Amino acid sequence: MLSDPANLDKTFRYAEIAIQAGDYEAAITALERMLLFNPDLPRVRLELGVLYFRLESYAIARAYLTRAVEGDSVPDDVRARVAVFLEEIDKRTSKHRFSGSIYAGARYQDNANSAPERPEITVLGLPAILPGDFTRKNDLNAFGSGSLTYRYDPQRQDDYVFEADGLVYAAKHTSQQQLDLIFTEIKLGPRGPFSPDLVDDTEWRPYIFGEQVWLEDSPYFYAFGLGFNFSRQFTAAFAAELNLEHRVQEFRESDSRPTADDQDGHEDEARVDLRYQVGDGMFLSGASSIKVEDAEESLHSNREFQFTLGYTQSYGAPFKLTSRPWTSSVNGTFIYTKYFAPDTTVDPDRNRSEEERRFSFLTSVPVNRDWSVIGTVQRTIVDSNFRNFSYNNTAFTIGASRRF
Repeated sequence: MLSDPANLDKTFRYAEIAIQAGDYEAAITALERMLLFNPDLPRVRLELGVLYFRLESYAIARAYLTRAVEGDSVPDDVRARVAVFLEEIDKRTSKHRFSGSIYAGARYQDNANSAPERPEITVLGLPAILPGDFTRKNDLNAFGSGSLTYRYDPQRQDDYVFEADGLVYAAKHTSQQQLDLIFTEIKLGPRGPFSPDLVDDTEWRPYIFGEQVWLEDSPYFYAFGLGFNFSRQFTAAFAAELNLEHRVQEFRESDSRPTADDQDGHEDEARVDLRYQVGDGMFLSGASSIKVEDAEESLHSNREFQFTLGYTQSYGAPFKLTSRPWTSSVNGTFIYTKYFAPDTTVDPDRNRSEEERRFSFLTSVPVNRDWSVIGTVQRTIVDSNFRNFSYNNTAFTIGASRRF
């Protein structure tokens, strides 16, 4: 390229390789050199606008993008891409930003009520037979969820912003109405760089939160607490996140749950998430957490350890069904829970413990820029030292998602 600087094909190829290597500055230098030889290159101005956008130099990005669509001979696909990036720049440079998603669909489960595999259970330390109403039941439910994030950016030099997150989830079952659920959560707190003079590329977010859960159209419990989130981008491919939370939980009694308030108490959780990009569109993820629940009645107090591994890959649509890449992921989770005291209604001499394994496969098929169809298969296996709590369940989910 240096020996033949007027060869625009070589220069553009060099810029492509620099972008693949993550060297945006080198790509910008090469593309700007192309404009010196030929200023009438809308695609080059578009690529320069995109590169400055990735570097968060939004004013320069806007200038290049605006110039890219000047004149009557600009290709339609260039105009469409410019419109998308200009819209995103307007969002990111505004002091007030909203983003979110909605997801709705249907789920079939062959053991919706998490009933034991066999009717033989333990009651008061003695063998017993589970009544038929409480044995394994399959069911179909409809669900919907929505999330919304509001970000206020005062555009100060310290880069701190204020965020408010809201989440709503609801599920309605065909026959197992006792599982009908509504969950709401709100989370508030600032976000910004953590000690930038000492640690690079690290953000933290202290926050407060509140939650409310309804079962069978009646209040089940509410919770509130505080948390701290730390995230760091160690390299272009590797990122890690630490989350700490303390919550207070208050349960409500009802005719079907007369002892629910025995679970009142508090909960502490620490979680680490890791993400590594192993190639183009290929990611490995892992998570580990420990959660300690201290309930008013010690039979509900427990300690839980959780480990998760996952792999995600984006790829071209099979048989070229769509022009947009599909994304699939496979995940495995192991959870070990140990209770601190016996449940005397089950066995007065033994504490409950259980191991849970979850395996899931998900595929997301984009319909357009905003909408996707998502299908999931999940298998759950729970092994407990009491048959009362051992079960397995297979769930099939299909739904549609939109991001905005």
